[in-house]
Amino acid sequence: FTIAAMMALDEMPRADFLVHADTQHERSGTYDFARRWLPWLGEHGLDVVTVQGKRTGVVIEKWANSVMIPAFTTDHQTGAKGQIRRQCTHDWKITPIRSFIRGELDRRGLALSPGIVESWQGISLDEFTRMRDSDVQYIVNAYPLVDRRISRSDCVAWLRNHGLEVPPKSSCTFCPFRNLQSWKNLKRDRGPDWIEAMTVDETIRDKRPKCELFLH
Repeated sequence: FTIAAMMALDEMPRADFLVHADTQHERSGTYDFARRWLPWLGEHGLDVVTVQGKRTGVVIEKWANSVMIPAFTTDHQTGAKGQIRRQCTHDWKITPIRSFIRGELDRRGLALSPGIVESWQGISLDEFTRMRDSDVQYIVNAYPLVDRRISRSDCVAWLRNHGLEVPPKSSCTFCPFRNLQSWKNLKRDRGPDWIEAMTVDETIRDKRPKCELFLH
């Protein structure tokens, strides 16, 4: 959001389009924030395109490895603990975004040539270890916050200094990559986010014949 807001206030060059991949499982605070602030971006000439994957269920019953999220595991026989492969990011974010990009290139009559697309990622300086080169030739990843040495706390300060709301941290309600305090906060709220997380936890429990799956 900081990158988008900087574009809106002409403190950063404007991208051709902004794309948000809606997993359909974001926490309610994220959707509330979007309802309040996407119109503000629109008023400043920035329209956000929302895309969704074709398979957004946590469990795909017809697949052998049917659980999409990186759930934790305990082996029934040995007690060994582990974590299964993450498929959700690819299906729920990367694939729908790239599908939109290819459609936009077709609309503009542009071929899938090396480096034809520069994709700006919202990773901040303190998250620089998440930076990756694109795995497709036609996209080059760029990290404007890292290039400008802007950390997450710098983003918060910039938003507040410009009278803008600081968004809640985005994640799926049931994402296993959550610390204990975050789980406690989710439980304390006892809202629909907690209910969805517990429903998913129960649903995935017996989806592997040799081990138990769980969120935390």
